Amino acid sequence: MIRGAAAVLAILALLWATGCTAASERPGAGATRAARQLPEQPFGLKWDGYQHPPTRYDPVIEAYGGGATFHEIVWCAVEPRQGERNWWLDDRVVTDLLAYGYRVMLRIRTGSCWASGQPTAGRPRVAVSFPPADMAAYQAFVRDLVTRYAAKGVHLYGIENEIDAYTMWGADPLAFREVGRAGAQAVREADPQARVLDVGVTSAGYGITVARDLLDSGQTDRALAFYRAFYAGRADGGFPLANTADELRAVFTLPRAQRAIAAHAVNFELDKAGVFDIVQLHYYGGWAAVPDVIGYIHESVPPSMPIEAWELGSYWPGSDYDPVAHGVETAKLVATLLARGVKRIVYLPLNYKAGGAIVSTEHWRGLYGDDNVARPAKMVFDQFRQHFATGAWHPVTRPGLDGGIVDQGATSALVVWSTGGGTVSLPRPADGSPAAITVTTLPAGQSRTWSSGTPLDVGAEPLIVTFPEPYAATLRWLEST
Repeated sequence: MIRGAAAVLAILALLWATGCTAASERPGAGATRAARQLPEQPFGLKWDGYQHPPTRYDPVIEAYGGGATFHEIVWCAVEPRQGERNWWLDDRVVTDLLAYGYRVMLRIRTGSCWASGQPTAGRPRVAVSFPPADMAAYQAFVRDLVTRYAAKGVHLYGIENEIDAYTMWGADPLAFREVGRAGAQAVREADPQARVLDVGVTSAGYGITVARDLLDSGQTDRALAFYRAFYAGRADGGFPLANTADELRAVFTLPRAQRAIAAHAVNFELDKAGVFDIVQLHYYGGWAAVPDVIGYIHESVPPSMPIEAWELGSYWPGSDYDPVAHGVETAKLVATLLARGVKRIVYLPLNYKAGGAIVSTEHWRGLYGDDNVARPAKMVFDQFRQHFATGAWHPVTRPGLDGGIVDQGATSALVVWSTGGGTVSLPRPADGSPAAITVTTLPAGQSRTWSSGTPLDVGAEPLIVTFPEPYAATLRWLEST
């Protein structure tokens, strides 16, 4: 079943729960290391950066160095009283992230306090954000922030977050237009090397906006199928069932749907205007919806604008959660995104801790559960990092199969599974090469050598197949089978 995506209404608050109490600690609690620069690779993690140091998961975090992660800095938390700024906690978090060798993106949020003309929030780091009360003062804060962290080696920034989520943005999404322009301008003034990501709309909103795009283009059956599949299995309600075009149009008039439509419109308007450099994808849905989602994004932004998945995971609430199926979904989701040109993958969250969560049960499934035991999805993510730290991805187009082919220069690899529930038998390439072809089954991670003269049965579980031949030879073989 394709799991429905959900708005990330609580996930960052879940991760930052310890951060809300950390502000009362004094500097110097825990050692820091110098920043290091590791070879860049596409797989990153999001963990609770306020844990200092994150001893239990330190080896895991260390292993993904060279990948990406992010941290949010809230003006109202740094400067709770006008003219009194305290950067020490954010300095410590960013220093830790850089010490692990991660490519760090900082999201700059205003929050709720004097700076946005709102009552001061009790938990400023996770408070709803509002437009700044004084845009000149806001730009001055952004310039100071970027100057501070560019000197440490940070050159990726985002302005606000998920303006279609009521728990992230307290104003009309259209009010972001001025904030996005002002924030991006201030970032570039402070750091000419900087690249600015767009606002990153919620995963759940794509179910509405993609279905609407398909319906408006006359693809009624496809729009209805996409909408039903995207929101299937949601345990928290979601949007109502729609079986006809009129019922689907009625869904689009709901306040939540209108907010998602408005958020996408203003975000893509700014993308087209060159305000932002990178599309920031948040996605917690099923892998089968990815081609339509990526196609919709490409239609909405300039052709050369890259897409990076800075929040990727699995929204799977309820007692029917299946760790093995989660692992299979993760493998297909990551491969499908990479094969369609997404450049970065940041899995969120690394782990779930009930003691610090604002929800009593796990909704966004971590690579580790509350028992601190690695799940099959963690094995999958490890396999991708080990096999695909480098390489150019291309989609599998052979009928009956899905996945991606990776060009790694002198060698190549294939991530593949069958579609339609059947099994596809592939003959072993007759290349005469003495080098072994290795097959790894996901999510278990078990590897074997593909024996000469034996066909490979490809079923619903993804396989990683590594070839000693270059991409062109692997592609010719696959297309000729």
